[in-house]
Amino acid sequence: MGSQGSNAGVAEFPVGAKAEFKVHDGLFKGTYASRVEDLRDGMVALAHPMFKGGLLPVYRDMECEVISEDSRSPMRGSCVVVRSDLSSPVPLLWVRISGPVERVQRRRYLRVSCVKEFRVFPLEVEHRSPLSGRWLRAVGVDLSLGGIRFRLAFPYRLSREDSFLGMLPFGEAGVPAVLRLTRVERTADGLLDCGSSFESIPGWSEKYIIEFIRTKELNSRQGRDAP
Repeated sequence: MGSQGSNAGVAEFPVGAKAEFKVHDGLFKGTYASRVEDLRDGMVALAHPMFKGGLLPVYRDMECEVISEDSRSPMRGSCVVVRSDLSSPVPLLWVRISGPVERVQRRRYLRVSCVKEFRVFPLEVEHRSPLSGRWLRAVGVDLSLGGIRFRLAFPYRLSREDSFLGMLPFGEAGVPAVLRLTRVERTADGLLDCGSSFESIPGWSEKYIIEFIRTKELNSRQGRDAP
């Protein structure tokens, strides 16, 4: 009975489900792909998230968040790291759920088209190949309060979790933001199609993005394009 009761808080994370491990602060802030591998004693075992070909560095009692796929909508819960298990065939990261588990919307932020030009600087490329980084012209595809999808011409390799410094096309002088790639694909015409989340953005800039989204949504409802 005790074991069954202790698992009550983790039952919403089905074994075998795709998952995301989210770190909110620090050097490794970001969202990492994972999978629910086991449930035991009130803990969730995740396939240990990877970072640039190696295991994501974590430490005991590190606060984080786990989100698992569900047939209806994802389930999300705050958690703390308990331990790593590198002896199993699949390296595991055991976390303990530390707060209520809740269902979240599949799309947490309204996303609208945003065909605007702006500048980006590839931080990770500069780190891998010094003096190869430069400001690039990017063209937005769509935008939400959580991030922006954009395309650019760039010959070098980019990877998921790479970061860009961007100057978003809002306000009089633009809005500085750190963008972390969540997806990157090369299109048939050779461009890189990049999905990104806002890793860091000034609080004062939200009003510009909200205003843009509201204007686009209003014009969409009225059946005409925004300027």
